[in-house]
Amino acid sequence: MQEADPTDALAVLGDETRIAILRALAAADEPLPFSELRRRADVRDPGRFNYHLSKLREYFVREVDGGYALREAGSRVVAAAGVAGTSAAEPDLVDDSPDSEPSTCPVCGETDCERLFHVHLSVPWR
Repeated sequence: MQEADPTDALAVLGDETRIAILRALAAADEPLPFSELRRRADVRDPGRFNYHLSKLREYFVREVDGGYALREAGSRVVAAAGVAGTSAAEPDLVDDSPDSEPSTCPVCGETDCERLFHVHLSVPWR
């Protein structure tokens, strides 16, 4: 059995239609049915929309009663990348004034880290 390549999940995010779908789900207060999600993502072709939604369902979107919703990984991507128009950092925790000390990334410890994602890969011991 071949193990999944962790970069496959990140590759799924490299399409504007898929980002539009994530944005629509992030902005929704409840699961969205296929047709409503397609309308909010502004995709006219149902076949094209279904193709992109199926790619997202592998990692970031789940089917639930009433339609589609973000998985935990989808919610984290939205929060980390600001997909829904939010910042990756909480605005009240970041001091951008000229006199402020450089910020330290809580994940890697670097000063002024500009990474949106920190990927931690584990290799199974053999």
